[in-house]
Amino acid sequence: MDTPDLLILGLDPQGLEIGLAVATLGGQVIVARSAESALAQAVRDGELLARLVSASDATAFALRRAAVVEDIRRQRSDERLRAARIRVTQEPVRFLDHRRVAIGEATLRPRRILLASGVEPNGPLAELNALFEHGTVPHRLVLNGSTVMALDLASLLIRLGTEVTLVSDGPLAPECDPDGLRLLLDRLRRQGLVVANAMPARGDADIPVWTLGEPRPALDGFDLAKFGVQLRGGFQTSRSHVFAIGRLAEPGALPDPGAVAHLVGRMFFRRSARYAPRPRLRLAGGQSGLAEIGLTEAQALARGKVQVARAAFAPGDPADFSGGFVKLLADRKGRLLGASLFGPGAAEAAALLSLALAQGLGLADLARQPGAPGTASEAIAVAAASPARRFLRSGSVQRAFRYFRLLG
Repeated sequence: MDTPDLLILGLDPQGLEIGLAVATLGGQVIVARSAESALAQAVRDGELLARLVSASDATAFALRRAAVVEDIRRQRSDERLRAARIRVTQEPVRFLDHRRVAIGEATLRPRRILLASGVEPNGPLAELNALFEHGTVPHRLVLNGSTVMALDLASLLIRLGTEVTLVSDGPLAPECDPDGLRLLLDRLRRQGLVVANAMPARGDADIPVWTLGEPRPALDGFDLAKFGVQLRGGFQTSRSHVFAIGRLAEPGALPDPGAVAHLVGRMFFRRSARYAPRPRLRLAGGQSGLAEIGLTEAQALARGKVQVARAAFAPGDPADFSGGFVKLLADRKGRLLGASLFGPGAAEAAALLSLALAQGLGLADLARQPGAPGTASEAIAVAAASPARRFLRSGSVQRAFRYFRLLG
């Protein structure tokens, strides 16, 4: 019975990087993939949408799509893996128990198993493949869904010239910050998006309808639950030798290149050293849309008293949030808990705030950081300084000022 060091099921990019790292150490690695291409998995997994959603128009979309497609095909090709002495197979995979796996006619007992097959979008795969692989853009479309993926797809298609009606029979993207989501929807409506809570009358039968539901793990055929293997919403599963990576482990998560060495250490060297995963960056509507990092406002309020600080991008009008806004959440001591940003540069600014969260910085620290006028960085500093300004306007400080004024 063959006993490889690592069996990877699927073509998740971070999973393949772990496989390449193990192969570099001299380990025997097998990648078991279906006939589905790496590009098709990237479409199904939502990766291509995440990488292309910020395209400003059809020309930018075509250029960026060509570059992204070429990058995926090159970086995840069988040739690259085989050059690193990784065995690649398309034989069907079947678990015999939680330890033994049948691949074709062979039976393996791998030391470690990494589930890297991604998620299913619960939607029209053929149409998504046509859009992202071949650039086929529909002229009109009814998009039925309430997920962030549906919102991202609608925002992209509008910029590509599609007339989109977004139908949501419940709250739209309920995990998003309500203030930022309202601003994002206002902008999309101005760009032509129609939002409805019921399917429109089908006066034109030629208008396609795409339905996007919540993504589900792409584990069909593995029958893992039968052998006690359960996902736990992270890298480790219910079995100590089975791991999950990418959107299968955490739907919507972005790759974390800095975690590869740590994850290899956890898998093979039983490292107990602490590794703090970076705060999850949540995006909706592309780079200039809504970006969130850390706790949401509801999660922060559940922990106790929270300071909420806001500022607008628009210079000279602090009440105008339509151009962009920043919302910072902090605890009683002013330590940053989370942030929501909307507008140009929101995604980049939110990514930088992850460092502030990781270092335990507070509003006072952020208020002292320089920012270019009219940008998200300046709005962060202005918002962070607002609690101090409110404190200076408080009655107790004013009374203290008058007292010391009498003393000269």
